Formats: sequence, structure tokens, C-alpha cells
Amino acid sequence: MTTRHHRPERTLTAALLAATALLTTLPTATAAAAASVPAGAMSIQLALPPPTGPHPVGTTTLHLTDPTRPDLWAPTPRPRELKTQLWYPATTTAGHPAAPWATPTETAHLESDYLGAPAGRLTWPLTHGHQDAPADHTTRHPVVLYSPGSRGDRGFDTALAEELASRGYIVAAIDHTFDSGEVEFPGGRLEVRNTAAVHAMTDAGIVAYRAADTRLVLDRLTALAATGTSPDAGHRPPPPGLAAALDPATVGMFGHSMGGATTLQTLHDDPRVQAGASLDGPVFGAPATDGLTRPVLLMSSAWDSPARDAMWDTLWPELTGWRRQLNLTGSGHLSYTDFELLLPRARPAIAWTAADLDHFLGTGDGPHAITAQRAYLAAFFDLQLRHRPTVLFDGPSPRYPEIVLQR
Repeated sequence: MTTRHHRPERTLTAALLAATALLTTLPTATAAAAASVPAGAMSIQLALPPPTGPHPVGTTTLHLTDPTRPDLWAPTPRPRELKTQLWYPATTTAGHPAAPWATPTETAHLESDYLGAPAGRLTWPLTHGHQDAPADHTTRHPVVLYSPGSRGDRGFDTALAEELASRGYIVAAIDHTFDSGEVEFPGGRLEVRNTAAVHAMTDAGIVAYRAADTRLVLDRLTALAATGTSPDAGHRPPPPGLAAALDPATVGMFGHSMGGATTLQTLHDDPRVQAGASLDGPVFGAPATDGLTRPVLLMSSAWDSPARDAMWDTLWPELTGWRRQLNLTGSGHLSYTDFELLLPRARPAIAWTAADLDHFLGTGDGPHAITAQRAYLAAFFDLQLRHRPTVLFDGPSPRYPEIVLQR
């Protein structure tokens, strides 16, 4: 799928393009578009809505390496290396500043490589997660893994991650290094997407490789919960109480686009993951042929995607556990990310046209779309991981009229 101002980075299969509208097909930042922004224009402040749950939110990052696994996407030989960000219920946030949405180095690359925004025109939001705040360990909290789409970063669904953390979950958001657009590691080293290496793999190979990343993160969190020893490659200690707050025996996962495909693959491969939600993602690899036995939530955008729909139609009878398929009306593929809220505000500074925004974000009520996503994702994990009943999946909800229960 391409429109004017869009330039795919490679020739993908027609099915993949139609199923995911991968972030590699987004508008290419051009010097002409960037130069059209008036010099000296005021910075635009971007913001995310506060989470609504009862817990204050803490956040921390972990730098993980796996010496047993060579990195197939790195430009030079090295072990696999990841960055993950944890969002968790905190006891207090006093003395712990709010964390940025991404590091300044990461947002600078995002602006130039992805958005076509001149430096200094966008002020990225502070999150509602407080850096290294002490974790609430009065009980152990379920773990929810998050995988972003191709070219997506760990922070692309911060609004959803913060909401789950405020409701008592520990969310581990994963940067799939060299598939993510930009990842800054300790010491200021920035690693960007290695498009050629990623695209040298089949789609099934990509999701299997990403699922291995997910297993590494879950392995290290499980070890942290058992021993209290930091899994960080730099031996940075975890926030107080975090080890005792983790419940690695109760695990869910969600992902957007290729992250949705990664979620289904992880559900297939790793019995520790008990339920998964795919946000507008395709189906590749083993789940497409073997099916899945554990609960699955499929949430689609309103973007017309016959190939995605065909993939889901094929998968549906092979889902033998709890299953639901929902549609977010008035939405686009990127409505399942923070960009639903950030890009309309950033519009005067970026190289995207109004038509681009309508295409990728839809024309619905963006803030309410995020509110609805928060409600349904939390209800899904409450039901499947905590066995708390909900009526949201029984039929239409007057509170969230943009959500249509398809089956």
C-alpha cells in the first residue's frame, strides 16, 4: 500500500503490505518538506493523557545481552542485545522525576528519519512514569509483554503501558534492536534500523526472531523475581521492591502490527504466556498453521485490509481457546499507537500532509479511541490473567461506541 508521499523501503509481499501497513511505508521525510517550516517557529508541546488506575506509575530500563545468541541483524558480529522498559505500580513517586517519552537522542533521530521535523520544533512529552520509583510489592503483579511494530520503538504504546501499570500490571516494552527505528544504549550509543538485514528474512523468520527476544526478556524477569539480582548488562540495580513485585507465573502479551504477529508467535512458542492481544497485526509462521489454544484478542483498525482479514479468517477456526475480534471504527493503522494523540498536534512541524494523517490515523475521535483501547485491553487481561468478569466482550458498549464486536 502506497500513496503519494509514501516510499516503501523494500518490495514487500502484497499480503504484508495490505495486512499491516508497516511503518516502513510511512511518508518519507524530505528536505523540502522540512525546510518549509518557518525558521524560528515556536516549539510544539506534545502530551499524553494520564493513566486512570489507582496506582502511581514507576518506570525503569534494562540493558540485556544474550551471549549464547548471535545477533543476526547487527551490522557487525556481536551477541544479541536488547533494551526493555518496565512500567510498574509504584508505592510513591516523591523524589523521582517523570521519565521522558524517549531519550533526546532517540527523538532527534525519529524527527529527522521518520517525521521530517526540524530540530527543536517538537517538545516531546514527559510520561506519567517516574524514574526508578520504588515498586509496590505488597502483592505480586502480573507481567504483560509489549512488542511494537516494524520500525516501531518500545515507547510507541506508552499510553497503553502506563494505563496497565496504573491498574496493577508490570509491562515490559521491548525494543527489537535493528528492527526498532532507534535504540540508545548506555554511553550514548545509538543503534538504528538495519532494514536490509531485517528484510533478508522471511516474515515468519522475523516474527520467530522477535519471539526469541521476548523469551529473553521473560527469562531475565523470571530470574530477577527469583533471585533479586539485576539482569542489567551494566549491573545497574533495579528499583526498590521490583523483584518482589513481579509475578512471572502470570504473563500476558500484546503488540501492534508486526508486534501483533510476534505476540501470536510467542503464544505458540512459550507456554508461560497465557493470553495475547494483536492490535491490527498479521499472522505469520506457526500460528497460521498450528492454531492457538490460549485466549486471543484481535483488534483491527478501520483501514480496509483484505489480506489482514483473510489471515484472520484463516486463523479464526484454529483458535480453540477464548477468542474475540473487535474493530475500532474511524481509525487507521497507527491509531493503535501514541501517534494517534501526538501527530495531530505535531502536524505544523512534520512533513506529513493532512491526507497522510487521515490515512494512518483515521478521522475518528483520537483521545476517545485511546480511552477505548485502554478499557478493552485492561478488561482482556483482567479477565484472562486475574479472572475478573467483564461485560465488555458480550456486546456493544454505550461508553465505547467506536468499538464493534465482530465475532
